[in-house]
Amino acid sequence: MFKKYLITTLRHLQQKRLFTALNIFGLAIGISVCWSIYGIVSYEYSYDQNLAQKENIYRVVSGFIFDEKEDYNGGASKPLYQGIREQMNGLKHVVPVFEKSYQNVEVKNPSGSILSFGEQLNIAAIDSAYFQMLNYHWLAGTESSFFDNPNSVVLTESRAKQYFPGKAPKEILDRTIIYYGYRDTIPKTVAGVVADFEQPSEFITKEFFPLEHIAYNLNTWTNTNGSDRLYLQLDIASNPEIIAKQVDAIIQQKTKEWRVESESTFEFNRWMELLPLSESHFATHLGERKIRKASKPILYGLMGIALFLLLLACVNYINMSIAGIPQRAKEIGVRKTLGGNKSQLISQFLLETLVTTLLAAILSIVLIKLLFWLLRDIIPAEISPFSDILEFILFISVISILIAFLAGLYPDWLITRVNAINVFRNTSLRAKNSNGFNLQKALIVFQFVIALVFITSSLIIGKQLHYSLTSDMGFDKDAVVLVPIHFKYFLDDNYKGKQFALYEEFKAISGIQNVSLGVAPLEGGYSSTQYEYVEDGKPAINRQVFRKWVDTSYIHLYDLKVLAGRNLHPSEKSQECVINETAVKAFGFDSPEDALGKYIGQKDEKFPIVGVVNDFHMLDFYSTIDPMAFQMEKGNLDNFNIKLAGNSAEWATTLKKIEQKWYQFYPPDSFSYTFYDESIAQLYQQEQQLSTLVNLATMIAIFISCLGLFGLAVLTAFQRTKEIGIRKVMGASVEGIVGLLSKEYIFLVTLALVIASPIAWFFMDKWLQKFAYRIEIEWWMFVAAGFSALAIALLTVSTQAIKAAIANPVKSLRTE
Repeated sequence: MFKKYLITTLRHLQQKRLFTALNIFGLAIGISVCWSIYGIVSYEYSYDQNLAQKENIYRVVSGFIFDEKEDYNGGASKPLYQGIREQMNGLKHVVPVFEKSYQNVEVKNPSGSILSFGEQLNIAAIDSAYFQMLNYHWLAGTESSFFDNPNSVVLTESRAKQYFPGKAPKEILDRTIIYYGYRDTIPKTVAGVVADFEQPSEFITKEFFPLEHIAYNLNTWTNTNGSDRLYLQLDIASNPEIIAKQVDAIIQQKTKEWRVESESTFEFNRWMELLPLSESHFATHLGERKIRKASKPILYGLMGIALFLLLLACVNYINMSIAGIPQRAKEIGVRKTLGGNKSQLISQFLLETLVTTLLAAILSIVLIKLLFWLLRDIIPAEISPFSDILEFILFISVISILIAFLAGLYPDWLITRVNAINVFRNTSLRAKNSNGFNLQKALIVFQFVIALVFITSSLIIGKQLHYSLTSDMGFDKDAVVLVPIHFKYFLDDNYKGKQFALYEEFKAISGIQNVSLGVAPLEGGYSSTQYEYVEDGKPAINRQVFRKWVDTSYIHLYDLKVLAGRNLHPSEKSQECVINETAVKAFGFDSPEDALGKYIGQKDEKFPIVGVVNDFHMLDFYSTIDPMAFQMEKGNLDNFNIKLAGNSAEWATTLKKIEQKWYQFYPPDSFSYTFYDESIAQLYQQEQQLSTLVNLATMIAIFISCLGLFGLAVLTAFQRTKEIGIRKVMGASVEGIVGLLSKEYIFLVTLALVIASPIAWFFMDKWLQKFAYRIEIEWWMFVAAGFSALAIALLTVSTQAIKAAIANPVKSLRTE
């Protein structure tokens, strides 16, 4: 019996090749999108999932309030771990992980040759609690020998292979590695090799130093560095809320003691929180650059996209199946006349759906590879399309069965309602299928609601991204090239002051319009400090101020407007400052002119305000413009800002001259440059990725929706063959018939637009609220989305409508 069903199924699919191809392609798109997004989401949620007792591990993070704005830092004060160990109970492990940074790493071979590896990341100082909390497998050496020697280092297997290629772990014990720091050189002896920690994980350290246990000064309790991480593994019976309060109490007490000791009036508004390790990977508010983060809202959005596109594929199949029922009416009538019952008919057509879905699953293998290529900048590099074949087969099997039932049950049930007598009496199926036809219209509306939400979202996201990149930022960023001086040369006494000689050489190059040394106006990071202004007889005003170290050419190069006063004067050490308009208001000055001559700074050192410049964006558009002060101190100028002259065709020659001149002062490996507008665009990488995803989802949703429309057009033309023939005989024009067949689609798309508009507005308004500077959602965006969808819909159905309109009416009526 199954063999007969299968043969019949294959014959039918072969006879209806067009519909079969459309169904297979639509379902294949849905399956491929689901698998790709499943791979991304499952990978992100797998972070540290295999870690023992992960539910009891927490990170200590710092919260701050600066100028009435809340901010977070993933680090903690260095001595905090000591205070917790001394004063608290209920903890199994207190684990400090203090990241180290070195400008160069060298490995000495027994032969005397030296291998240099440049700057290496993922180096940290730890103590024994780290290996107690995380179960590393030791390949060589022992934990005790590592911690007994303060000048030892433990490598992970991958880092050991990098430093000592071709050597077994035991062969590299006692070998020497030299680390070149900011001011010193540290030789370390290899005391052990451990297997790499199971990934994905935020524990990415590759080289371990023994943590030096020292007595910290009281002022270090007030410092917070994001690279100094602290983990707590709680006892099973401990209450995280109570532990968090105890940790915060330690910090508050130490801060109070520091105020008393230093006689400081500085308002240090900071607190400590416990972040569950399971949430650390999704804590994007911490802003950690070296530890990869994922956004839960974006993952939820991805899952929503996968669900809706899969539903669209199912709806499309339903529509196409319903469209084919009138053409299969006689086949169904014959089956019923020969004794076929409902279960046999349903089994036959369910098998057709299942076979179609399985063929779609096979095609999806190719589409999955295409999707991974299209999203290569978004999908983590560790994810491959088919890393786990068994998981892929299981996923495809489950989703194929699910689609077969979702997409096949209703059309199969509808088929069983066909009346065999009416078929042979040549009675139209349209009346009998009126409910199904109405449902099909509802499904078309559903498809276009989703498509219109995607179209509108794509327009708004693209508009906001364009606004963020092209709006007036308060400075001129065009034709500016940034060339940093690597810190290892900037801090090297052999290169001290060379940037000023190179500065003069750059000024002599014909292709350079202007050159300046200083921190770029808008960048991803910042340096800020607390400045105060004291006026006689009034309370001191304290504000957090962004500090930017610049030279005297900086304001002119970026075309900043001096609203009052003058530019900075050259100086070896900071002696004065130029502030922005927001700083004028923050310190309570009546006007830019009123600010001139006033002193701001810290208790022991204050600077006169000599100028005021216009406000400009210092961070991305998520952040407000805050108080800022330009200051000049030659020892802090380590970035070249070069304004190129001429047109873009001449820039390559100028850049070559810059590079050649650079090599006269610095080593060949030290030169790199970026166009400033490109570096600004990198700040919006997440938004660009979201835009790419939404654009791709929009195209897929529109394509699948158009397949459903095509099926509806075929059904309509088939059911109205006699009507069209009569109208043509009575003198109706081709244009009139095309309009007649198309007007219901205009109504369906319009109805979808009415439903989709508030949905799109709700989600996009919530997304835009994250930006301090954003576009307004305007009515024309919804109208543009509606016209786009309508144009695509009419283009889809017009071919079928025109075909029906130009058909010979005599043939149509004779056939009927």
